[in-house]
Amino acid sequence: MQFGLLGPLFVKSASGWSLCLKRPKHRQLLAALLLRPNATVASGLLIDYLWGERAPKSARGNLKTYIWQLRGMLAALDHGRARIETTGNGYQITVRPDELDTLSYQQLTQRGDQAHRRGDAAAAEVAFSQALNLWRGEVLQGQTLSEPLSAWARILAEDRLRVLEELAEVRIALGRHAETIGPLRRALHENPLRERLWAQLMLALYRDGRSSDALLAYQDLRLHLITEIGTEPGPAVRRLHQRILAADPGLDGGCAPTALDDASPRRAMISLSPPDLPAQLPSDAGPFVGRDGELTALTALLSTPGTGHGLVAAIDGPCGVGKSRLAVHAAHAVASAYPDGQLYADLHGTTAGRAPLPPDEALARFLRALNVPDTSRHIDEAAALFRTQTAGRRMLIVLDNAVDAAQVRPLLPGGSASAVLVTSRARLTTLDATTRLHLDLLGEREATDLLAAFAGPERVRQEPQAAARIVELCDRLPLAVRVAGARLADNPHWPVTRLAARLTPPETRLAELRHGDLCVRARLTAGHELDHHPAAGDLFELLGLLDLPEVTAPVVASLTDGNTDDIQPSLDALAQARLLESHAPDRYHMRPLIRLFARAQSAHSCLLSAPFLLNLIGV
Repeated sequence: MQFGLLGPLFVKSASGWSLCLKRPKHRQLLAALLLRPNATVASGLLIDYLWGERAPKSARGNLKTYIWQLRGMLAALDHGRARIETTGNGYQITVRPDELDTLSYQQLTQRGDQAHRRGDAAAAEVAFSQALNLWRGEVLQGQTLSEPLSAWARILAEDRLRVLEELAEVRIALGRHAETIGPLRRALHENPLRERLWAQLMLALYRDGRSSDALLAYQDLRLHLITEIGTEPGPAVRRLHQRILAADPGLDGGCAPTALDDASPRRAMISLSPPDLPAQLPSDAGPFVGRDGELTALTALLSTPGTGHGLVAAIDGPCGVGKSRLAVHAAHAVASAYPDGQLYADLHGTTAGRAPLPPDEALARFLRALNVPDTSRHIDEAAALFRTQTAGRRMLIVLDNAVDAAQVRPLLPGGSASAVLVTSRARLTTLDATTRLHLDLLGEREATDLLAAFAGPERVRQEPQAAARIVELCDRLPLAVRVAGARLADNPHWPVTRLAARLTPPETRLAELRHGDLCVRARLTAGHELDHHPAAGDLFELLGLLDLPEVTAPVVASLTDGNTDDIQPSLDALAQARLLESHAPDRYHMRPLIRLFARAQSAHSCLLSAPFLLNLIGV
């Protein structure tokens, strides 16, 4: 059997028969399984690949039907062999490396990398050429792709371009300049802002005795950059231009003059990265559990910078749901795609006892990290300077714990090669974002796995019911589960049932969910500080006393002797701060841990109005 993804999707038997997949969902499903060959692909991830955010309620059942149909079609073509198996919580397709073009491509590029690193240009040229010859067109050409599949296709297309650059470099090193020029020009026709390709073209032309054409190529690059993004070529390409003007003897032969780290593990040609690059991402130490689908989608998106538009990914969700952890983990996973550095700022939108970080202060920190002299500037001037400094660079910027879009907007970089990852409790709907990712509570299995990651898998396996009880009492909130796991790890002699018992009384549960610098109550307190909505803060404490599964504006208005128009802004403010959840129009409910916090707050305040108390007790 042969499977092909590097071009139009195809499946062929050993005898040459082709499988015609007429239904788009069959083609998408096969492609999604072949993305991770010989490994289990979770059902939830397959549903994302097939339907994205618009999955119907019947998606899981439909998926099973499509799997059954696709399995039968492949078996009929392969003498009854079952290529697709059900494993764990998903499905797996089994293929050999020589049966799938993407696996063959990966092996050949790795072989080329190894040869390139040891200086064997001839062997590297053969491997890279063979890898590029596997491409029959664009990835899954002619097929309508969901966003996750499109993101994956962009990653492969980006890697193809990098392999082409590696091939050009080794051919230039081998003295085969003339045959390199044509492919470089064709690649530049589709990627006119790719400075490494322009540098290779300039060098190939110069070494081929066409110095005037090399200088014209530099002028073409400069025109493209100024026209498209308003910036000049990078310093290394400018240095190469000067060396060509000076007929530098060092350019006449041998390997390329300097090295380029072009977000690739391979050796490259000309360094376009300034010295002392910022690398400000927080540590990614410790276990990362769950969020597989979200992480896959996020890393796929962030792994393809410089596609013509600046990337802005916004993650939102309630307190303690793991937004920052996901953002930092994803940022580390794709950091190599941003060779010009990574910037990070905690904007303190929900930090207890701290005011949000003003954007002008964040800009000043970023500019200092970029070696810009630290002088006082108006925020508009600082933002413009920051855009100038980042235009043409490929940088990753993480803006953690944002208050609102106004705090974020001045911190967006210039150009189209950088990416921004923003986390916030509120949905930043007024911010122009490439993608929005909402995080909710973990599933029961994911929450149990997170508890086991901190407390120890064996303890959780030995007392599964107690572990499930802890997860339930923690409301499957990642922060709370983390605290519970840390407490068990710090008390290895405790049975799991002991912590479950200590968490059971509602009046002491929040006090128990604290360990070291991790404190659920402190995080909730930060979200409760609604400085611009004091009425919403009062209403939050009042609602904590209700045991209703959900409330509406008219119900709350009747309890407070107010009217719906007066109550609605406070309800909206609480929903935006994620202290209330709303999954249906005009209906609100409060998470169990948040309700406990609201009751504790109301017990320490004198905000309970007489009308509310009388209505609450039915007088």
